[in-house]
Amino acid sequence: MPKDINELREEVEPIIVDLPVKMDKANDLIKIYKGEFLLKNKKCELHIHGKIEYQWFPYSGAVFTGFVLSETERLIKSENTLDEYDLIIDGLSSGNTFITNLTYPSKLSNDKVEIKGFFTKYAVFNDSSIRVDSINFGIPNLRNFFGTTVRKKTEKSVFFSRSRVQFENEEYKIVIDKTLDYHKRIKNLDSKGGHLLLYSGRLSKRKDRLTLEESRVIINCFNDFLTFLNGRRVFTVFHTGILENNRVWSKYSNYSLDIYKSTYNWAVRNSTEGLNELFEKFSTLWKNKNDRNFLIFAVQCYEQANNNSIKEGSIENSIVIAQTALELIYNWLLIEKNRLLIGGDSEKINAANKIRLLLSHLKINYCVPEDFNELKELISSSNEYIDAPSILVSIRNSIVHSNIKKRKKLSALSIEIKHQALQLSIWYIEISLLYILGRKGKYYNRCSRELYPIDREINVPWI
Repeated sequence: MPKDINELREEVEPIIVDLPVKMDKANDLIKIYKGEFLLKNKKCELHIHGKIEYQWFPYSGAVFTGFVLSETERLIKSENTLDEYDLIIDGLSSGNTFITNLTYPSKLSNDKVEIKGFFTKYAVFNDSSIRVDSINFGIPNLRNFFGTTVRKKTEKSVFFSRSRVQFENEEYKIVIDKTLDYHKRIKNLDSKGGHLLLYSGRLSKRKDRLTLEESRVIINCFNDFLTFLNGRRVFTVFHTGILENNRVWSKYSNYSLDIYKSTYNWAVRNSTEGLNELFEKFSTLWKNKNDRNFLIFAVQCYEQANNNSIKEGSIENSIVIAQTALELIYNWLLIEKNRLLIGGDSEKINAANKIRLLLSHLKINYCVPEDFNELKELISSSNEYIDAPSILVSIRNSIVHSNIKKRKKLSALSIEIKHQALQLSIWYIEISLLYILGRKGKYYNRCSRELYPIDREINVPWI
């Protein structure tokens, strides 16, 4: 009997990567461990029965609570609670911790001492030096991508979804899979805010097994690359070592993640074409320490400027950060890499001309974008401004080199003018980084006011 279409798809489509932890709603506590553990340093040992969980607020990280089992708690002096303790499970260190609370029972009570604390940097469970076939992880708050098809089989049915995006270079392979209930999770994030896992993922090595320590560089690289894709700061989280389909160790770090917020970014809506080529170039640059430092700082400035806030003060701060990034890109791309100018001449050029030189290199004119009417009106109504770079630098200088005259000029500008100036600055950053990474296709133009989003997706200027 011939196979039906679903049976054929099951043989071809890859299986979706499961999330490394159970997390169904925004900001859910993640259950990690329950049972006995030891807190130990040079002064004392505390035998605890309790639980370890991962929390998102007021800070993200692993925390522990429990009751002290041994009598050594009577030896704890108040100043000792400020000491660092190693948390040990089954003879293996899980990480350094601090005690935050000790609650003693009354003299008439037989209850035990209650204890609470947190891990200082990370919590590792089991032996992370074991070499594994892959490292699985989750990704919170990552924007929607339509990738290739994956399947998930349950007892009752098989689900197919365009969820997978694949990245690889000469040494590593990374896949990320959007959760099947992605849109339900986004609605939950819209109402609650904070953090929720939206993607699962898997890192593997092409020719060998890997350890957690060996994977650190490529994970950091991929985290920064994801932030550039997303427009907001995101990380891979809850790294879990998988050996022969068994979970052998896991790591829970204290992540500094951006809370969920919808923002503009350059990535097109319905295509992942060309993303792997960008990652290949990004990971190649990452190998060089100077280039890596450039990417870290440039992406950091990009996501900080792109915080989608129209509050007074926030826009001004973002404009300053954005122009810091543009000057960094000018120096790295035009002076260090292309040696367009040599010696002191590169430093004598004013900021507006640096931006003009950068735009010329990217095949972009100096004009204000057609749809930014308020900026165009500012040029036509004043002799001070001649083009887009002159406006951006003037606003930035009024913020940084403030005096009474400049503060009055700045306060006379409308929120919309400042907002458009910021969007133009961020656009220059996006286009510059896409050029550096060799983008050859389309991008989402944040400076366009076309009615339909798909009409804002245009080719990069250099093709």
